[in-house]
Parts: sequence; structure tokens; C-alpha cells
Amino acid sequence: MMWGLLAWGPWCWTCWTCGGAPDWPAQGTPNAPWVREAIEWRMKVGLNGCPEVVEALDAWTLDWLSASPNIHVDIQTSDWPFLLYRPELQSVLVQRIALDQLRFKPSSDAQIVRDVRHVARHSGDLWDDALRRAFDSAEGLAQRRDAQQ
Repeated sequence: MMWGLLAWGPWCWTCWTCGGAPDWPAQGTPNAPWVREAIEWRMKVGLNGCPEVVEALDAWTLDWLSASPNIHVDIQTSDWPFLLYRPELQSVLVQRIALDQLRFKPSSDAQIVRDVRHVARHSGDLWDDALRRAFDSAEGLAQRRDAQQ
């Protein structure tokens, strides 16, 4: 019994952390539907989760977004205080903002903060009390921006 658990343990861990990851794009060429699916999955996984998939997925989606004439993401760092504390979350923020454009459905800035917070909370050692406070500040700023729109 113990041997079976040890043999299946790594497979199950990979399945649990990488489950639902999109298939690689046909002929290695991403398109808008694949990028949308990939980002939707990405928003469920921490920065350190499923590294062999996340790193490639991030590279492909960010490359496609930067080359797309239809997607434009403009970030003012002062609007997103958590970026000052953890700049590695910028790629997640770019992907999340672009996701709205790919869905043709806007979200509130507060919802965007909550989604990026979700990724940060699932990023192991990245999450701490200072980052929590930075996200609280970002959410307050986002709610004020949303109220002005």
C-alpha cells in the first residue's frame, strides 16, 4: 500500500497543481481563443505553481499580447501599490487586464485586484503581511477609481 502511494504521489501532485492547463496551441502558434483560455487558467495558479507549464504559458501569452494590434494594456504603477512591493506580479496584472479585452467584457478595477491577489495568495512564500497590506491599499484605490467611472 505504501509503495503504491509513493509511486502515484508525484503524478497526483502534478495532476492537482497543473490540472486544467490548456493544451499547447496548434502548430505552436497561439491565437486569441487559446490566449484567453490560457490566461483564465493562469488566474487560478500561483506564480510558483506548475512551473514547467506556467513559464511557457506566460511567455506565449505575453508575447502574443505584445504583438496583438487589438490589445492595449497601460499600467500606472501608482494605481497598483502591490507592484512596488512585488514587481513580479506585473505579468499577472497585464494578463488579467488583457483578459477583459479578450472577453469583450470589462471588469471593475477592484475585481482585477481581487484576481491578482488570488494568484499572489497561491504563490507560497510570496504572500506575507506586507503584501496583504499593499493589496488592501490597491483595492481601496481601485474602488475609488471605479466609483469615479
